[in-house]
Amino acid sequence: MEAAFYLFLLGAFMCSTEAAGILPDGPLNAPVGGSVMFTTFLTEADGPFDAVTWNFNATILIISYQSGSSLIPPAYQDRITFFPSTASLELKDLTLDDGGEYSVNVFPDRGGIIKLDIYEKISRVSIKSSTEQITEGSSVTLTCEASGSSPSRTWKKDGSDLNLSENVTLSEDNTVLTFKAVKKENSGEYVCLVSNPVSSSEAKFTIVVNYGPANVQIEGKDLINENDQIKLICSAESTPSATFTWRLNGSEIIGSSAEFLKEKAQSSDSGTYTCEAKNTVTEKQSTAEHELHVRADITSGCYAGCIAGIVVGCLVVVAAASAGGFFVYKKLHKRKPDPPPQTAEVNHIYEEISPVYQNVGK
Repeated sequence: MEAAFYLFLLGAFMCSTEAAGILPDGPLNAPVGGSVMFTTFLTEADGPFDAVTWNFNATILIISYQSGSSLIPPAYQDRITFFPSTASLELKDLTLDDGGEYSVNVFPDRGGIIKLDIYEKISRVSIKSSTEQITEGSSVTLTCEASGSSPSRTWKKDGSDLNLSENVTLSEDNTVLTFKAVKKENSGEYVCLVSNPVSSSEAKFTIVVNYGPANVQIEGKDLINENDQIKLICSAESTPSATFTWRLNGSEIIGSSAEFLKEKAQSSDSGTYTCEAKNTVTEKQSTAEHELHVRADITSGCYAGCIAGIVVGCLVVVAAASAGGFFVYKKLHKRKPDPPPQTAEVNHIYEEISPVYQNVGK
């Protein structure tokens, strides 16, 4: 008898469900395993309510309430909480099958309908690349995979919205990001944000574009003195960093780093220095050349030839000086001696004196 009454009440109230509007427009969104609250616009001041029924998809009874007594089918036992003062309803332990329309009828002429959408939460978001080693110019795809209901995907690069172009495109559902010919400017952190009305999650993937070597250059002096330090630095644009090989006049020399260093230069260090940069991933290589001249330093020493030249020069000077002195000596001794001075006056004096001596002798 009681069941028959509730069925009668259900049929009577269904006619006024949409007209009264005591439920929000909706839809309501809820996750699997969660709960949802169907809250009416009614208040305690509007009651008490003699009879209330809630139905799922119009025909499935959830609860029938009358004057403090409730009829709840087994499928909803322990899953609902009814609030008689406002005719509101809470539904728990949601499954995907709970999605649909929910209607309430409050005797004698109030009611409403609202839609409930159930979603599985987004989980297990990941980005997979079509290749492990990404090299410049190659084609690359990133696929954003996720579990959950009705996923919506949004891509970002380095924290900003992704800029699409003819070279960078997205599939219709934003699942696959394609680089037709990847460039070094495409390096960076990519984020795929997956969401639905009840949850969101994201995954990150860092693209490292291997390229180069390019723009190989050698920095250093082109003219130094003997015993000065040789310091040459080779640079190249490359990812990963390039390895270097040095050559002098075509012959490989010791040194595998970007810097070639020799503490004391010799004249044999003059010539053409070649730096070969190589990328072990792209397997490409490029070179640069640098001319260096080592100048003899006369202030710090002299080679054997230089010393011999100085000795010979000194000997020549000494020999020339000796020859000049001998020539002057010979020339002076070949001159005729000057005639002796006249002695007439002396003889005259003697003649005048001799008589004296003669007188003395007598």
